[in-house]
Amino acid sequence: MWLFGNKDSQEQKVAKIEKDMFGNDIRLDSNGNVILRAERIVYSTIFDDELKKIPITDKEFLKQDSLRATRLLHETNAILQSSPFKSYKPIYFDPTLKTNPAHKKEFESFRNLYTKAPIKKAIAPWTKKEKAYYESLQTKRERYQYLVIRSGLRSAVIDIPFDAIGGVDENGRVINPEYEEIFYEVDSNKNTLRSYLHGQEWGIAAGILGNPEELSSNNMGFQARHIQAMILDMQIDGATRSFLRVNNQENYVENVIANQYAGLHKNLLRKKQLEALVKRIKPDRFGMLPYIDEILGVDWIMDFSQYDIYGDIIAELFEEGIPIEQGLVTKGLLKDPRDADSTKESREKFRQKAMFLSQRRADGSALDYPYSPDFGPAQSNLEDDITTLYAKIRAVTPPQGYPNAPYYYIPEYLDELYEAGKLDKLLNPTIPAIYRESFPQELRDKIEWYAKKHNIKE
Repeated sequence: MWLFGNKDSQEQKVAKIEKDMFGNDIRLDSNGNVILRAERIVYSTIFDDELKKIPITDKEFLKQDSLRATRLLHETNAILQSSPFKSYKPIYFDPTLKTNPAHKKEFESFRNLYTKAPIKKAIAPWTKKEKAYYESLQTKRERYQYLVIRSGLRSAVIDIPFDAIGGVDENGRVINPEYEEIFYEVDSNKNTLRSYLHGQEWGIAAGILGNPEELSSNNMGFQARHIQAMILDMQIDGATRSFLRVNNQENYVENVIANQYAGLHKNLLRKKQLEALVKRIKPDRFGMLPYIDEILGVDWIMDFSQYDIYGDIIAELFEEGIPIEQGLVTKGLLKDPRDADSTKESREKFRQKAMFLSQRRADGSALDYPYSPDFGPAQSNLEDDITTLYAKIRAVTPPQGYPNAPYYYIPEYLDELYEAGKLDKLLNPTIPAIYRESFPQELRDKIEWYAKKHNIKE
């Protein structure tokens, strides 16, 4: 159901088709405005076999909402185009082996990573050169800056120069007056109640600037980003204890490890082993645990944020609680493909359902769906703000993922990408953090210079 009469007349008015950030085709009229659908999705049915929609007959409302949708489409696409990673160029495996006979063996090594739990010290590993350079840093602030940069986390709500990272002294005063305005704005917004997503992102900004306890408030659909923030929190603050006398690493093992809703695999044996290990971990002289990823290991992360603003897909799969609210895996209707006893058939069943959920969520987020006529300006502005912030997070997400929160890929899916010549070899999670796109070249050069000066080799 469309705004302009029947299908034939509507099609004649389409002057251009533009993709939105979810991959949907958005029709534009001759004035460049979005041609809205004259219907809304009943979002409680978004994952049902039969998707229900409500017609909207108020043409004046649709005309006005089209202007809002047009602004949102252009703004979000411009944000993605301004990504610091827009120049990233994938390097595809060649299944014909014409360009490189070693590609088959390299692919199999990559693919087989996902048939078992991540191997300790194998994912985004610390290299000898990198460790030597890090250990040469003599102040806590230098190390704080390094760990933040290494994490790949960038603020989505405010531009933070690298030099401003960790830029407060022991009394919480800003070290460089040049950045006081940034610190003031972040401090003013870090406890915002505008939305969970806004709270999360202002918290990450505060953590980057020097307040690590604000780093990981919630995930709101961005599982890998949330997990990376929590690991960074442990790295830069391994000494602080809560009022319950629990430190960050103990909290992480107790509440995050084996938590499927957070995107991790439910491995209770690993959780039990780490509960014993974490009590013996001691921070360094700066109160930090820079190599906590080597000690605890990392987990394959389920993350559907490319399609989902709100985390609905992960909830549909892994939600716990009362039976009526439980996810499909929790109920036993699907098997987690990361399980040791998963089979090709069970992984395919999971994959097909995940693809269905992702497609439905992406389709339902199309920017040519109007808002409800019942929305007031405040509600419309909030929805636009959340969608815009989502685009900003997507823009600062490293194309190779976060080093300590590697995405999980179903092996058979990688097989298909490889055979089609569409598998980017740069997505291999064993690539060291310092050789990834998100790692600054200037800092990489410093590490190489230091290693050469001190004759340090891998």
